[in-house]
Amino acid sequence: MIKIIIISFLVIIAMLVLLVIFLWYSSLKQPPFRPVMSENYFVCREHKILEGGMSIKGPKRKYTQNTGKTWCWTSEWEEIDRKTFKNLATEWYGVDWSEETPYWRGD
Repeated sequence: MIKIIIISFLVIIAMLVLLVIFLWYSSLKQPPFRPVMSENYFVCREHKILEGGMSIKGPKRKYTQNTGKTWCWTSEWEEIDRKTFKNLATEWYGVDWSEETPYWRGD
C-alpha cells in the first residue's frame, strides 16, 4: 500500500514539473510580457513577424507569414514604435490602415 502511495506521489510531482517546464518553454516563444496596460509594438525581423497594440486589454494585431515560422524566441523580439510597426505592416503585409478601426487609423 505504501508503494502505491509513493508511486502516485512521484507521478504527481513529475506531472507538475513537466507542466512548469511547458509553461516556461511557451513563455519563451512570445514578445516580452508587460504586466501593466501599455501600448507596445514588437518586431521579429528574422521571420518578419509583427505584434503590437494595447497590452492586456487590446486592441492588438499580429502579422505573420503564411508559410514558415509563426513565432520567435523572446530574445529575437525588438521593441519598436507605433509608426515603424505600421510602416512594416504596410510594407510586409500590405495593410491598409484606412480600413481599420479608429484606434489603428490614428497616428
